[in-house]
Amino acid sequence: MLGQTGMRQVIGMKTGKNIRGDIAVYTASALAAVLCVMLLARGGAVRRGALEGLKSCGNIIIPSLYLFMVLSGFIARSAVGDVLARPLAPVTRYVFRLPACMGPAIVLSCIGGYPVGARTIADLLDEGSITDRQAERALCFCCNAGPSFVVTAIGSGMLGSSTAGGILLAAHLLSSLLMGALLSLRSPLPPKQHVRPVRAPLPEAFIAGVNSATSGILSICAFVVFFSAFSALLEDCGPLSGSGVLRCVLIGLLEVTTGCMEAASLPGRWPCLLIPIFISFAGLSILFQIRAILAGRSLHFGRFYLCRILHAGMTLAFSCPFLWGMDRTIDVFASQVSPVSCHTPDTPVTAVLLMLLSAAILWRATGGEK
Repeated sequence: MLGQTGMRQVIGMKTGKNIRGDIAVYTASALAAVLCVMLLARGGAVRRGALEGLKSCGNIIIPSLYLFMVLSGFIARSAVGDVLARPLAPVTRYVFRLPACMGPAIVLSCIGGYPVGARTIADLLDEGSITDRQAERALCFCCNAGPSFVVTAIGSGMLGSSTAGGILLAAHLLSSLLMGALLSLRSPLPPKQHVRPVRAPLPEAFIAGVNSATSGILSICAFVVFFSAFSALLEDCGPLSGSGVLRCVLIGLLEVTTGCMEAASLPGRWPCLLIPIFISFAGLSILFQIRAILAGRSLHFGRFYLCRILHAGMTLAFSCPFLWGMDRTIDVFASQVSPVSCHTPDTPVTAVLLMLLSAAILWRATGGEK
């Protein structure tokens, strides 16, 4: 039985939670009302921003990510993942204290782009191959920019130097893997898997991978369009109008690609300072995409958000000494920002990927196999 003091403490805790919940609800309601008014008053800007988001999805997001997401789902569900995991098992088990099946997931997260690691972790969770706690820890260092984005788009396209892109990529991935190793120091060593897990046949694993990637890529594109439209609305209304470092920081916190473009156009050493932070923090758009991919699972994301900040600081520390001496070269190209995407809309690769995506959407719309 609780005494009067204990009852007061319990009631006080509940009352405090209710007050905080009410404040959050009222604040969100006020912001929603303001946003509705802004949408009605600035419909043209929102439309332009949404169209730009759709263009980004068609030209960059789908061609760059969709195939990797299909591949990650196929690997996680089939015996192919077991084969690929064997040579990576010692590092995965002893350095990152994770089951061997996470080896391909770590590699894919380093080469496939931001949401691919989360998609692979979600597939492994669905298969029961990893626990929730292991997934939370792996997510902290499996959220990485892809080489094509960092080296080609940022390095060659925005900064005019593939060397600068290579330095950024090396610092970015080194920071991520080092952070993963440090987070795993006190984690228990996972047991060896002596019993081979039951995997789906290859055709079924491929179909499941396509279905999973299709739903994932649609969710990603939805967030890209939303944040593109939201950024255009803020820019048209004033908070992001004009130019300067503050505007660049605000845009970079919302969306990483646009933020890096804005940072590359700044004079002096600002690109060397801001771009490493943006690519490792990833922006709210990417963070919401990852939350959507892992929705419906009992995961806690507090440590993941803190690691985004830590990753940004580590990448800046590792890359700054090398980029600092390149600031003159970067400054020459900063006024001629011309980002280069991984694929252009008329390439055969893009055409094939879009055909696969269309077929997958039609398959899902008709209910799959009867």
